[in-house]
Amino acid sequence: MSYRKKKLIFIQTLLLFAAILLLYIFYYQSDIKEKSIEEVKIQNEKLDKLGKSNYFEDVEYKGIDANGNRYLLKSKEATFSDESPEIVNMVGMNATFYFKDGKILIITGKTGMYNNKTNDMNFREEVEVSEAENKLFANNLDYLNLERIIKVYGNVRGKSLDGSFSSDILNLNIDNQSVDFLMNNNEQVKINLKR
Repeated sequence: MSYRKKKLIFIQTLLLFAAILLLYIFYYQSDIKEKSIEEVKIQNEKLDKLGKSNYFEDVEYKGIDANGNRYLLKSKEATFSDESPEIVNMVGMNATFYFKDGKILIITGKTGMYNNKTNDMNFREEVEVSEAENKLFANNLDYLNLERIIKVYGNVRGKSLDGSFSSDILNLNIDNQSVDFLMNNNEQVKINLKR
């Protein structure tokens, strides 16, 4: 092989490596720019939330309800306005009640509201209540602490080891442990007991 061919192959190889290096750099740089643009958008959304109201992440409230049971309320995000700071709007609500008899009740909802003066809680969207093997699903749940009532409404379904039920509305009186099942129309409440 002549000197000229060796020199030509060397230059071609050098140009090939330079082209690969440039492609890598430009591709890698554009990926970094896209990531930084996404991060800026996320930060701007958070700042917008802060501008509208007081915004917090990973919120926790601990307290004792009207019956003397402890509870822990958590939320992924929470906001409140300066006009009514006792009303806390929440996203990703999760409440855990620890009863004196050792039972644990867990209530979750996509969104909701907590009144930090009255300890009332409203759960909205994909509400799920669980206590041991018992499950309850609904669109809405209102825990009215001072009235000592739990109102569950909107596509209420429940299941346990004893059976299942469905109704439009379920009202639970905490004082006398009574439950009222109601329907919005003339349909019957559906209860299936296992034998």
